Amino acid sequence: MAVDTQSQRPPVRVTEDYIKLAESSSDEDNSSGAAPAASSQPSANNKRKAGGSDPQPSSEANGAYQKCYSGQPVPPWLIGMRRIGSGEKPDINDMVNEEVAKFVDYISPTPEEHQMRSWVIERMQRILDNMKMIAVTPVAKCFGSFETRLYLPSSDIDMTIMLYRQGSTSKISPSYQTKESIRRYLYTLAKELKRAGFCRSCEVIANARVPIIKTHEMITGIAVDISINADSGVQSAAMQRSFSETAYPHSLRAVVLVIKQFLAQRSMNEVFTGGMGSYAITLLVVSMLQMHPRIMSGGLDIAKNLGVLLIEFFELYGKRFNYDAVCISVRGKGQYLNKRSKGFLNLTQPYLLSIEDPCDEANDVTKGTYGINRIKQTFGGAYDLLNNSIFAYHQTRKFGEPINDNLKRQAVATSDSNYGQAPSPLSAKPSKKRQKTLDGKAKGVDKHNAPLFNNDPWAPVSFLSSILTVDRRVIESRAKLVSTFYQGTLQKALGVQYQPQLTNLLKEAGIPPAPAAASPVTAKTSDSAQAQINKMDFKFSAASGSGQKNAPGVGSGEVVVISDDDC
Repeated sequence: MAVDTQSQRPPVRVTEDYIKLAESSSDEDNSSGAAPAASSQPSANNKRKAGGSDPQPSSEANGAYQKCYSGQPVPPWLIGMRRIGSGEKPDINDMVNEEVAKFVDYISPTPEEHQMRSWVIERMQRILDNMKMIAVTPVAKCFGSFETRLYLPSSDIDMTIMLYRQGSTSKISPSYQTKESIRRYLYTLAKELKRAGFCRSCEVIANARVPIIKTHEMITGIAVDISINADSGVQSAAMQRSFSETAYPHSLRAVVLVIKQFLAQRSMNEVFTGGMGSYAITLLVVSMLQMHPRIMSGGLDIAKNLGVLLIEFFELYGKRFNYDAVCISVRGKGQYLNKRSKGFLNLTQPYLLSIEDPCDEANDVTKGTYGINRIKQTFGGAYDLLNNSIFAYHQTRKFGEPINDNLKRQAVATSDSNYGQAPSPLSAKPSKKRQKTLDGKAKGVDKHNAPLFNNDPWAPVSFLSSILTVDRRVIESRAKLVSTFYQGTLQKALGVQYQPQLTNLLKEAGIPPAPAAASPVTAKTSDSAQAQINKMDFKFSAASGSGQKNAPGVGSGEVVVISDDDC
């Protein structure tokens, strides 16, 4: 039974339209009653006026910017860049969309980071092989965000050890089918991991619904969660990958990564603490895309409206979704179900979010997300913050500063008076000149060319920084992981002789190789090349360190790119 989530609710404007309304709101009538002058802003199709050209950036636009237009620090994903968007006054929709793409490109793990995680899994498999279990073939399998390529640099590796009957790749050994036998094996495995030097300590959570080992790999410091015979996670990972690579290949991954980072920095991404996991986030985004009226009618280009979809996600699940009565299903083309009829209604906690597991109709994916009220409030706050950030920039571009005092306080909260032209001091009463502008009586004031806070139209602009940040510890751990990669510490532990060579990959992506003096760590690739590299699976030839002569391609550092179908 489908449920109308918008019943008895006032109609609202589509989120995409409010950006267009903001751009057109400055064309109000002047005091003389004449038609408003044509704006120099490009239209939605980025066409400029005849004979027009982009203004030239200042000398600071070559990567020396340390502050945004309002004086706030430049976020990590925009460092070294001038203002996003083309033209003197680019479309704000395009700017938000481009910033989402920049953030995803920044937060996506590099090939080095991805390979280090793959080697951690390989190291685990070798430890399992050395245990020499009788009549059992242990296989380390990954599920969760690593398998779906939807993981953040700070994400852990979700791994399950499948204890197959010897000679089988599908049947579980009868010796390890009970919960008690799995608990005993977890303690045995934990001792073996410490003995083999995989980790310094292990935490065995034996009484959980799914018993696991929580630990950190010693060389890389990557967190690893290990379960036993949990094949349901493998199925859900395959479902997520199908959605991100087949159903919505140009949009789902970007929106999911932004939301995951948004929740992770607020410690709301762990299910055991009442947060929302990666699988639930993916299903929420998929449901929104399935039920979006303009996507259903083919009237919205998803790839060009990532920012709009992100804002609409926060609006839907932060302000409008009926959590008490509706259950989400993404089966087929997606639908809303009645929570009570589905059997997912918890009478003691009716406010809980309910999502039907597409791999198991009887499973409610988010029944353990007991902190959903806090998550809902946070989503609603993110919607407000993004709106305020967009309107603050729009008003600054038109009037030289936000005309709303609350937006102005937010925009200059962390401004630096030594950066460019100092912002105007806050005052309860606006200046006479600005008051005339607000009253529509300013004759001869060119509102479309008013100076920005720092008097530089090419200063960086960030909307996502109003809701997102990247912890310095994450940045430092990423740098350390890449440094460990090039030091070859883990390669030596595995007996892998490897010299990284990404030149061929860059050549295929149309990027010239870096100069010989440039370090592979600091070599900068374009967004398209990095996106292509991130989608690739890297498999490396391994050779023992015994000194024997290697066959061609074995232990020579050659990168073998294998498609997903071959993996």
